[in-house]
Amino acid sequence: NALSDEMFDLVAQGLSKAAADDDVKCVVLRGNGKSFSSGFDLSNPDDFYGGAEERGARFAHVKLRRRADVMREILYSGKPTIARVQRNCIGAGLYLVLVSNFAIASEGTVFGLPEERFGSGGTTWLYPFVAAQCGLKKANELLMTGRKFLADEAERLNLINRVVPEAELDEEVSELARAICSLPREGIASSRATAHMSYDMLGYPGMFSVQYGLHPHVVMMQRAEDEFDFRARISAVGLKKALAERDEIYAGRYWGW
Repeated sequence: NALSDEMFDLVAQGLSKAAADDDVKCVVLRGNGKSFSSGFDLSNPDDFYGGAEERGARFAHVKLRRRADVMREILYSGKPTIARVQRNCIGAGLYLVLVSNFAIASEGTVFGLPEERFGSGGTTWLYPFVAAQCGLKKANELLMTGRKFLADEAERLNLINRVVPEAELDEEVSELARAICSLPREGIASSRATAHMSYDMLGYPGMFSVQYGLHPHVVMMQRAEDEFDFRARISAVGLKKALAERDEIYAGRYWGW
């Protein structure tokens, strides 16, 4: 379940369809397969950095802005959203969890933001979200080290609502959905409007701009000769070997995956 631009479009279409259907009272986001999501699709590295046919400012303001817009649409959805999370929730998969209204994960689910090992060190629109939910110091730790953590820690950090055995995950999500759906439609609509006003007052809309505003800086940041340049290594040895080199450099208790 790597998140491509096509998948983001499908998520947006699903939200629009749910918004237009008066019989739908809440939306469940789930991964189709063993894991919730492995994060952004990096099968084509040029897509992350801007390929030869897409160089220049438009790359940041088309692809990355679209991704940020979909995340904003999830957060501001008129229907409550529940993230059903299992096995792995990495990178952009965690983005989806943070903008969902509720999140329930199975025991042992692995969370993390290993993309920080590209060298960005926490330059992400996620920062205010994580800081608001688990505090500045933990936000610094999780985003600057990109370390992995399990579902029980995610619950303690207020990043998810609840952890249950994997065999009970569907029932727990269904029980929460039933509780939400027992409410009257106008009550749900009023609740979402109140939440949206709160997001506005807290400045959440501006947080998404970081996704496409700082990405060009991250891509073009300078590396000294003794610093790892992931993009250059991809060009030199290919993605698979570059990932292995990255994992060797970023080693230790905080970095280990």
